[in-house]
Amino acid sequence: MEEPKVLTSKGFIELTLSHQTVAFPEDDYFQRELFLTEYWRSILFEIAFKSDFSNDKIQRVHNRKIKNILSQQVEVIWPELKDATLKEDTDFTKHVRKCLEKIGDVIHLGSGFYVPLPLRMIDLPESEFVVIIGGTSTTLIRNMIPDARISGYGRIVEKKRIPDSIKMDRHLWQDYSNWVGWKPENIKDWITLQMRQLSTLGSQSIQGFEDFEVYNSFGHRERGKRSFWIDQRTIQAQKISGILLCKTLDSNRRYFLGELSEGYLMKEFTIIDTNTIRWFMIGFQLNSGRSPIARWNDSFLKVNPPLPQALERHILVFSLKQNSFEYYVCEQVHEHVEQFLKSHGYKILGIRRSHNE
Repeated sequence: MEEPKVLTSKGFIELTLSHQTVAFPEDDYFQRELFLTEYWRSILFEIAFKSDFSNDKIQRVHNRKIKNILSQQVEVIWPELKDATLKEDTDFTKHVRKCLEKIGDVIHLGSGFYVPLPLRMIDLPESEFVVIIGGTSTTLIRNMIPDARISGYGRIVEKKRIPDSIKMDRHLWQDYSNWVGWKPENIKDWITLQMRQLSTLGSQSIQGFEDFEVYNSFGHRERGKRSFWIDQRTIQAQKISGILLCKTLDSNRRYFLGELSEGYLMKEFTIIDTNTIRWFMIGFQLNSGRSPIARWNDSFLKVNPPLPQALERHILVFSLKQNSFEYYVCEQVHEHVEQFLKSHGYKILGIRRSHNE
């Protein structure tokens, strides 16, 4: 008599989600991330719109409540993750929550409370895809749009497969630029404008020579290796001049535009916003005649410099995030992600997996 097969955690997740995804990750970490993403979103929606609330108003939901419900799922599927979570007293939903907030599925009201955001359709420029944003489960979305699929943290559908009733409902559609957020129309023109601001608004520097580094936008190599930042010895030895992105080396780490003359810092203009700093990294590389780099390793894509907010919001729909530099991209959307980064000046290196292999 044939022994009954035991359903593994991977088998359970694949059975639950695979028919809703464009590609199922092979890596255990990303299988878990995919599961947590979909179920965190679903639980929030279910609690927020419970019919027993008065006047059917949407209710804010504390993450602790969602996490407790998810923990019951995790205990069955990944007992080792449950044990690690209890031992380390960590919030295993934090990474997922931040990514869902970034793409616009949910909003954090403060003090741990969340609400799901309404369903919106985003028509991606020069693409075959439409992004589906909103804090509801993919199962419910597929009742309206049968061909909708999970592609990372987000959901997508091919434009040609959208039902006519959805196409005609203008209340469902949101402008791409409004969703993705600010980005320079022309990054080289924007960099030039920022340099002018340093000349007019910058202050005389009081930095000691050994107190800062310069962003390596011009490809300097030391001992055969390229560093992201150039230290003070190199700045002085090469008598570097020009307007460059700089950062201090103290514990408060401050970023600023610096005007250098033969290795000495003359003027500076402080930059506070992290998103602006990332655009500067891209812009200074392009201004130096170089390109920011995105490198494939199978289905993993590593970017340098890290993506500004608008670019990352787009990429997160099609990927699962590993760290500030690296993303796991679903195979069927490799080409879309690659072309999107190329359109913003990134040079693509390495070998990506073909889903035909």
